[in-house]
Amino acid sequence: MVLRKCGIIFSVVAALIVLGLLTYMVFDLFYAEDQYSGVEEEKDELINQTAEEESLTEESGFPSVETGENEEASSEDNGEESPEESSMVVGEDAEKDGLQVVADGDYLLALVTKDTTLRSDYEPVDLVPVPDYMHRSRPMQLRQEAMENLEELWSAAEQEGVILHIISAYRSFSYQEGLFQSYADKYGVNAANRFSARPGQSEHQLGTAVDFGGTTVDLKAEFADTDQGRWLVDHAHYYGFALSYPRGGEATTGYIFEPWHYRYIGREAAVQWKDSGKILQEFLQEKPQNFE
Repeated sequence: MVLRKCGIIFSVVAALIVLGLLTYMVFDLFYAEDQYSGVEEEKDELINQTAEEESLTEESGFPSVETGENEEASSEDNGEESPEESSMVVGEDAEKDGLQVVADGDYLLALVTKDTTLRSDYEPVDLVPVPDYMHRSRPMQLRQEAMENLEELWSAAEQEGVILHIISAYRSFSYQEGLFQSYADKYGVNAANRFSARPGQSEHQLGTAVDFGGTTVDLKAEFADTDQGRWLVDHAHYYGFALSYPRGGEATTGYIFEPWHYRYIGREAAVQWKDSGKILQEFLQEKPQNFE
């Protein structure tokens, strides 16, 4: 009798254990699927958010301004201007503000800085589409020679397992005008000046500047520490591309560190620039320039 009771108890316990294991397995299966679904949703949300930001801002250095890691802005530079200053309108008057006006934007070594300006009506005549496989959002354009070399750069990186993504290329004067104004309104003119170019002063208007991405830290200082960022530093100049705004260069360029922003200046010139160890602006200042 005792043995029979023990057997019954053992059978009940075993059944409960089996039932518990089955319940755990079913729960774990659904929980794992739910977690995976969450990751996919987060990924989709990130892609959609990035695409939206790109279409609205198309700016190198999306603000966050990256003022946390990218050489923090002081409190007085971070939106504390008067309402009149923060809503300041920028536009074609830049050509009348004592700036040197670039005579030929097609010149690959044209000096585009805070002290010079491209004409508001300058637009490269040889713009070609950036292939769809290089980006995931709106159509982009680049000058033909720059595009040809970008394709070679892209292929070389891909062969080494580095996948690049083009975030921004050519921008018109009018686009840059609206872009800078939106940042000035939101962050204040002083802060906007550190990460966004005024119209006429953006290298993107040349049709030879590219913002690279393809990482989870695009448009951030941390991009420099990714495979993409390191590959570009080591190889971009062989294809004619030079880093415009290096770490520690803000005193010279007026812009925060942008490890994603490269400008095509021709292969020979880019190798010379790399060997010189100079900031690109300093290198170009030594080259012949033609102003109006």
